[in-house]
Amino acid sequence: MNEKERILIEKCKQGDTKAMSMLYEMYYRPMFNTALRIVNDFHFAEDVMHEAFIKAFERIESFRGSASFGAWLKRIIINESLQWIKKYGRFSTNRNENEFEAVEEPDETDWPSEKPEKIIRAMRKLRDNYRTILSLYYMEGYDYEEITQIMGISYENARTMLSRAKAALKKILTENNIL
Repeated sequence: MNEKERILIEKCKQGDTKAMSMLYEMYYRPMFNTALRIVNDFHFAEDVMHEAFIKAFERIESFRGSASFGAWLKRIIINESLQWIKKYGRFSTNRNENEFEAVEEPDETDWPSEKPEKIIRAMRKLRDNYRTILSLYYMEGYDYEEITQIMGISYENARTMLSRAKAALKKILTENNIL
């Protein structure tokens, strides 16, 4: 955390709305993108992001600096996004762990790096839980243990869901001649 960010956070803890506005401006775009990848709707992503910022500023006293402010805020954004999906019935996880079989680790080397915007557009066509797990793993950088906590699924389900999500995305990319 740089000095400017540390000072802004301290001012936010004192209720300084100008400091809150400055932190909002610093983090608006990446947090919006995170919410958009999960909720898959521009307007809802804005709502989710605004709600998450409100919660973050209400709970800023709990920020201790053990992680970066951006990481702390991103966790709030992801949780808000998942809560939104659950609330409006667009996200369903199958809690029957026996349904999923063990799968191999996803191979990260076979994704086309030159076409990220097309991949993101293709991801929007996926089921909510597939889009969410791909975003958490590949774009947000969470590991399986973190994903299991965020999504409320078992380790095996996370591995299987990621594998199936990747296969579904590959199918869409292949059908659209992107791969």
